Amino acid sequence: MSDSYGETGTTADANAEIIADLAAELEQLAAVVADLTARSSKTRKSEPEPPPRPWSWLPMPHTEKADRLAELGDWLTQVLFAWPHAERAILPCWMRHWDVIEELSMLYCCWKTAYLWDEATASDAAQFLDHWLPNAVARIEVRLRPCGQGHHPDRPRRDDAAALGPVVDKLRWL
Repeated sequence: MSDSYGETGTTADANAEIIADLAAELEQLAAVVADLTARSSKTRKSEPEPPPRPWSWLPMPHTEKADRLAELGDWLTQVLFAWPHAERAILPCWMRHWDVIEELSMLYCCWKTAYLWDEATASDAAQFLDHWLPNAVARIEVRLRPCGQGHHPDRPRRDDAAALGPVVDKLRWL
């Protein structure tokens, strides 16, 4: 039998060659589509990343508190003490004052938001430098002033529960 290509079997060979060429082209197109998809997903963000969250010290397990306190100490040494006023204001006993730790934690969160968060703007850094940093350092300086005079909070935290109980009971009775 003869076909349009002349000899028998030539059509099958031609079809096989066309299919092989199409398969190669399809493979190249798939690679191009995969590359474009990867590039598109890198440039297009589906949802903005949330800003860093502040730490809540009270419910935190002790091991996590230790890790976070170490992280905070590293940040103080490596970053915050680049501002001489901060280094002078934050006395070496800062880690014995939970109110100061809270203040420094907030400042650390603001710094991470301004400098490490992907969505940060120059305005975030300006707000950190103009507002958060000087105000936090001023508050810490006031809180630590007694320690510069030899005072340290080594006593246990005051617990007013016993004195508060009767007052609360009386108010509920009224």
